[in-house]
Amino acid sequence: MRAVRFSRTFRTELAALLAQGVPRFGVAVVAQKRAAVLDTIRNFLARHPARPIDTVIGICAYPVTKTPFVILYDYDDAELRVHLVIHASADRTLIDLSTVDW
Repeated sequence: MRAVRFSRTFRTELAALLAQGVPRFGVAVVAQKRAAVLDTIRNFLARHPARPIDTVIGICAYPVTKTPFVILYDYDDAELRVHLVIHASADRTLIDLSTVDW
């Protein structure tokens, strides 16, 4: 299985997106969404990363089931690199991967 490397930007953005949901959905639901995102990355994408390249952003994009989140990543034989997490309704034309902090 591939090693998984998370960018600092991913960690920051995931925390910010989840924090927005606490007032509306509560801590328990937000914790479930966080677990779903991390489980998808570690237990599915690390093993089965092949997805079409999103032509707008130039890397793979994977929507997490039962969440409003999309994981943006790339990979090779040894490593899955998680660049960002975005809301599914985000404008992908505004994403600048050069700003991702590793």
